[in-house]
Amino acid sequence: MTTFVAGANEYILAGILDLVAPGLNAPVALTGQLITLYAFVYGLGVPVTIALSSHIGRRTVMITAMTVYALASMLTLLVNDFWTFVPLRIIQALSGGTAVVTALSTAATLAGTQRQGRAIATVIMGFTASLIVAVPLGREIALRLGWHAVFPLVGLLGLATALSQRFVLPVLSPAASIPLREQFALLRRPAILGGLTVTVLWMAGYVMTYSYLTPYLIDVQRLPGEWISPVLLAFGLASLAGSRLGGSRADRHGFHATLVVSKLLQMLFLAALPVAAWLLAPGSLAAVAAILMLWSVSAWAAGPAQQVRAAAMVPGAQGVLVGLNQSAMQIGIAVGTALGGLATQAVGLADLPWLSVALILASLILMIALRGRAPQGYAGGPVADL
Repeated sequence: MTTFVAGANEYILAGILDLVAPGLNAPVALTGQLITLYAFVYGLGVPVTIALSSHIGRRTVMITAMTVYALASMLTLLVNDFWTFVPLRIIQALSGGTAVVTALSTAATLAGTQRQGRAIATVIMGFTASLIVAVPLGREIALRLGWHAVFPLVGLLGLATALSQRFVLPVLSPAASIPLREQFALLRRPAILGGLTVTVLWMAGYVMTYSYLTPYLIDVQRLPGEWISPVLLAFGLASLAGSRLGGSRADRHGFHATLVVSKLLQMLFLAALPVAAWLLAPGSLAAVAAILMLWSVSAWAAGPAQQVRAAAMVPGAQGVLVGLNQSAMQIGIAVGTALGGLATQAVGLADLPWLSVALILASLILMIALRGRAPQGYAGGPVADL
């Protein structure tokens, strides 16, 4: 529930970008930078909030963070321009990110090394569920009630989640306390910094196209506007399958093999999108939807494997590394969305999939080059074949 609600605010904006921009009196490219802002604040600020809250019980951290997140979401009802949205996005990023990182690290700790992939995949299902339900439903709500109605509804779900955390979760001890200075010292290890860079490049490649997927489908693929919500729903359903598949493969075959295969497939299906636009008749709904679903499966299969990779790198620093990997993902989202916005103005929407392929290829090459360069103290094992 925590990751579903946190994912809703972040992903919904991509699905209603064409509707929010006129309401904020801003162009689509600038409005898209609200996704960039959220991701940068999440990536750079959440490690600090996690460190500052490390002495507090994890249930308390999740309840507090989700309550603040919900209230900030409800206040968007008062937003009427781009700049009044900015401070609320900052609060959402810090509070939502803190809740997510705490949930992921707790799941990884409770599951044990042999089931980390499946446990993390289960928690990540909240993100995939937000793609399945929140993004298409959010677009339908925005079309009927206006975009102002969307985020306050997410806020109400956030309050319900905080309440359920209070009564359902057991009392959880504080996370292992590692001083902030020591956490950032981990980044001086080449293998860790390189591994996080792999995450940044991979996620940037994914979101460069995804963040502008709605205008891309309408303007480049020429899909009818009434079919966008069903296509987004299909994309979300495919992401659920991909997350479960990736978690199981990481446990059975190791995360390196899982990541190599998923990234190769991501590049293949992303490249198929512009090819389809060239070869097929405009508005070829079935073909485009099929390609998008295959891309979604392959992309989301990499998520649990990358989290397992991060959690296994240094014994005793599991929670910190999961948090740093989440930050790397958000920085990747920020970079990909920012570059996507620049690309739409410089070369147009049609070239976004090719640029995504280039970033994912860079991620794959770096990951292969780093294989075997484990940091000192690395714990190997069946789920950790670095």
